[in-house]
Amino acid sequence: MSTVLKRFSLVGVAVALLATGCGTGPAKAGSAAIVGDQTISLETVQDRTVKVLKKEPAAQQMQGQGKLDQVSRLVVADEITHQIAAAAAQRENITVDETKVFDEVNAKGGPEEAAKQSEQDADTIYRRQRDVLAMGELARRNLSTLEVVIDFFQAKDSKEAKEKAEQVTADPSKMTRFIQEAPRTTSGQQASGTNQKVRVTENPSLVHTMLWGVKPGTVVAFPADEQQASWMVAVVKERNKVSPTPGQEDLTERIDPQLLAAFGLRIAQYLAADLNIEVNPRYGVWDPTAATVVAAAGEKAGFVGVPETKNKS
Repeated sequence: MSTVLKRFSLVGVAVALLATGCGTGPAKAGSAAIVGDQTISLETVQDRTVKVLKKEPAAQQMQGQGKLDQVSRLVVADEITHQIAAAAAQRENITVDETKVFDEVNAKGGPEEAAKQSEQDADTIYRRQRDVLAMGELARRNLSTLEVVIDFFQAKDSKEAKEKAEQVTADPSKMTRFIQEAPRTTSGQQASGTNQKVRVTENPSLVHTMLWGVKPGTVVAFPADEQQASWMVAVVKERNKVSPTPGQEDLTERIDPQLLAAFGLRIAQYLAADLNIEVNPRYGVWDPTAATVVAAAGEKAGFVGVPETKNKS
């Protein structure tokens, strides 16, 4: 789920890209990316990209616009998120009912119809649906019972948030000063806090964020709202299993399936956090915040970092 992608009005590709130089790739020759000990081959990405070009008129129309590699990045991101979902499902002993997989695809008009306007094709759409169901189950197991404890402050924009998050990662003691210096809200309250307990059930606007996808000790920066009007920098201090809030036990039956899958992806990222993800520079770098591949580190949608002292522990 490199976000359910219907962005072909913004992207273009050229088949010539598939035959050009690979750059200096991950350690294993012929790899588009490596996730843990699993290799995603260049051939897989190239074959899938060609299929997207053949089936998506919008992608074909964009070939001449000079945007050569966006679709390939979406394919690489989809392959990476599949590996993350598969690893998480295995670790949580989740088995997906294949009947449900086929039923869901058929309910969308069959594989060709279900794969339209996306990086999927008639073959990969079944795998995608299987991953969605697995992540939905991960979400159900955690939605009402997961609580994280954070120190946080709000920043005015992405530049400030990312810069300060990077500083906190390099020197955790700076978090205290940034919290004290945080701006105030329109009601006069300071937009910061320490030891704040956060649950999705009480903070639904945070359902997409990396708060749920990282281990304690991690520094994250991300948009605090969909409009990106403000940004949050947080240190995740604890990750706890708690009792459901009364009346929230059946929340998973009422939440939008796409939101459920988005939260499930974050749980999968947490479960697979020990898997090193390496992307061939030909395609760019992995962006965990957006769960996609971007051309360069400066284009990441947010920030995720672990202080050096935590790395050594």
